[in-house]
Amino acid sequence: MVLLCIELMFVKWAVLLACHPPLHHLLGKERTERCTRQRTRRPGKLVALKKTRLEMDEEGVPPTALREVSLLQMLSHSLYVVRLLCVEHIDNKHGKPLLYLVFEYLDTDLKKFIDSHRKSPNPSPLPPSLVQSFLYQLCKGVAHCHSHGVLHRDLKPQNLLVDKEKGILKIADLGLGRAFTVPLKSYTHEIVTLWYRAPEVLLGSTHYSNCC
Repeated sequence: MVLLCIELMFVKWAVLLACHPPLHHLLGKERTERCTRQRTRRPGKLVALKKTRLEMDEEGVPPTALREVSLLQMLSHSLYVVRLLCVEHIDNKHGKPLLYLVFEYLDTDLKKFIDSHRKSPNPSPLPPSLVQSFLYQLCKGVAHCHSHGVLHRDLKPQNLLVDKEKGILKIADLGLGRAFTVPLKSYTHEIVTLWYRAPEVLLGSTHYSNCC
């Protein structure tokens, strides 16, 4: 318990430091969210911070953030799903409220990893053994989600994080995730980046399952 409290204290320092742009490294950015890499006060400890702006005209925390937190608390104990360390709600230096999701840090995502091989001075495909390993880990991660009654609904290379040194792949970004029950309900077909939608979802089906 003492070690856990110390760990969370270091993480909170990382969140507070992230309010100063020169101290962190940008990993990705969306319309209302921003992902950065931040070093904690513990030497060599890196975490990933996902910042969400809480607009004053909205009713509290965005539903996608709430959904992601609740699903990750249920799923992130798996080796194949990115681990959520904690959630922090703070005000920045301008007094505007921010929500930080603090994750374990991984080097890159699958898209950037593939591009680094394709666009290197000596372009080469990924080794078959590595492709096989990534596919196995992805299937294990998806099976873990489905076994807990969760549809990710936005699987794409940008949402699969990679540890280059260890060859580990983890599922991330459950903002569009949805817990499902039996019998299945009617869900929106406006899910998943267009290029990665299943054919039946692309054609407008509102009844889909974990087979999509």
